[in-house]
Amino acid sequence: MALGMSQGNLNYHFKTKPEIIEELYFELVEKMNSEMQKMAQNSSILSMLYTSAEMSMLNFYEYRFLMRDMYFIFRENDKIKQHYLELQKMRKEQFKMLFKTMIESQILRSEEFPDEYERLYERMNILGDNWINAFELLKKNVEEPVKYYQLLLFEAIYPYLTSKGKAEFNELAK
Repeated sequence: MALGMSQGNLNYHFKTKPEIIEELYFELVEKMNSEMQKMAQNSSILSMLYTSAEMSMLNFYEYRFLMRDMYFIFRENDKIKQHYLELQKMRKEQFKMLFKTMIESQILRSEEFPDEYERLYERMNILGDNWINAFELLKKNVEEPVKYYQLLLFEAIYPYLTSKGKAEFNELAK
């Protein structure tokens, strides 16, 4: 079996399919949280975003069997749905603080209209959560899907960067 355990052993530890899905979902969340904490030590904010995009895409690709059916899982599993909604609130606040710090560091320009950066976060979040399905449907010929979508996600911030931010971005994207 691909999991490295027998069907009987799997059934002993997990009585139902929803239990397996919950275990895998929370494993993914823990992995993401752990790696985000490691990245927070990085001195360059833009470099952290670049690495974060890569790490997220790698983890989502590894757990693509969950990501493909994420919205179905939310409809079927209220525990996961509620956790995800709370996690999104927290991530949104983290990104708001990150954007604020980037503005203060003159890497990101000030907002030109209300909630501009909340909307940027939302676009980045939608792309991050849904790229697996887009890849499988539209981009089958992409040889390195993780790298392709990492850059696609990272490039979303480019129009908001100052000259200083664009110079740093170009160094990272080489």
